[in-house]
Amino acid sequence: MLHNLDCLDLLKTIPSDSIDLVLTDPPYFIGFDGGRGWDSVWDNEEAYLSWCKQWTVECERVLKENRMMVVFGTLKTDTFLRYKLNILEETSLVSQNEIIWSYNWGGRTKANFARKHELAWCYSKGNSFLFNADDVRVERKLKSNPRTGKPFDKGTIPTCVWEKNNHTTSREYVKWHPTQKPLMVLERLVRGYTNPGDTVLDIFSGSGSTAIACDRTDRLFVGCELDPDYYKLSLKRREEFDQNPPAM
Repeated sequence: MLHNLDCLDLLKTIPSDSIDLVLTDPPYFIGFDGGRGWDSVWDNEEAYLSWCKQWTVECERVLKENRMMVVFGTLKTDTFLRYKLNILEETSLVSQNEIIWSYNWGGRTKANFARKHELAWCYSKGNSFLFNADDVRVERKLKSNPRTGKPFDKGTIPTCVWEKNNHTTSREYVKWHPTQKPLMVLERLVRGYTNPGDTVLDIFSGSGSTAIACDRTDRLFVGCELDPDYYKLSLKRREEFDQNPPAM
């Protein structure tokens, strides 16, 4: 269920150890918000990181043991390195791998190599964590084992670098949210780190993509979006996807 609430208000209502995956994309404090102001409400980095600590501690509380918390971020500035080192490391969460979402679209500078990627920091609550390897396998480039000559009977587990463009002509693309994440990326994370029927939490729902990814993979969704326009538009978008689902 999606709520039109502040993230801290929603988190207060969620019981401890009840969420199977935290998957969220917070404001980055880089001023990129389409002019709506939600990425520029803090006076300085210290205030921003203090706010991040509040919701991070709460997310750790509601997350089940041996499950994963995935937080999207950027290295456009050093702020998210400070979040990783100064905030996440203050929790008992265990640093795992990071996912690099790369893309090759949109404007670019001619003065340097174009920055065309974002990261998702992955942290587990406990040293071990659920990972459904067979649910995220992709087609192999090599069809047979070069040592034995026998064909592989399974696909391969993806690396941590995933390339996916947000094509403006695709059905999933929305014009009303500037930082939408691709369904492919979110669905792979959901399939890998949860089982069908599990509950996924997104406290910065934005365009509603995490909710749609949950619907398409038979997971339960709970989350919030503070912006009333984004909230209403994402409810409509989710309903449209549920009524007329595209091919998986």
